[in-house]
Amino acid sequence: MIYIFGDSHAKFSFKDLQQPHINCYEVSITMHRVGRDQIIPNFNNLCHDENSILIFSHGEVDCRCHIMRQILLGREENEIMNELVQNYFDAIRKNVTKYKAIIVTGIIPPAEKEEYERINGAITHEFPFIGTNEERARFTEKMNYLIKDHCTGSQFHYFYPYTDYVRPNGCLKYELSDRCVHIGDNSIVLYELNKLLDSLN
Repeated sequence: MIYIFGDSHAKFSFKDLQQPHINCYEVSITMHRVGRDQIIPNFNNLCHDENSILIFSHGEVDCRCHIMRQILLGREENEIMNELVQNYFDAIRKNVTKYKAIIVTGIIPPAEKEEYERINGAITHEFPFIGTNEERARFTEKMNYLIKDHCTGSQFHYFYPYTDYVRPNGCLKYELSDRCVHIGDNSIVLYELNKLLDSLN
């Protein structure tokens, strides 16, 4: 059985997956929260065994607003990111004790603020866009590098299905989005995931 954990991106990126799975996503859960609390929302180790494949997908909200918030408080960019990813992987290793494979998904490209607001209006919700498009694209790229590196060190599988969703400026191709911050057309994501899952069998 495949179990998927993450924020709302775990819902949108993996919708219509045909292989047997349970999507345990919970909206607005940050990588910071998972790492800080060392708790994975909706996770129950008793549900998993040595044949389970677990997929994790967090970090977009962190790159969209929380990293820059910390920078504005005086913290150094690389320190923030290293701590985020280290604590996140510590939480996964602490909680998941039985599995066939662990897959950690890279972070989706950031939506362009101006395009988002042109379609959806001014941002008034609790997860705004903090930092320029260029800064948030840089945060995402650096976080994905760290996630990939930690996957190698932990013998997890790094999964980055978003290459075809990225514009030259590092932001999300809005024509492939849900006109918000998520993937809309996820056919490429599912194709790449099925290739990875087939390689694990």
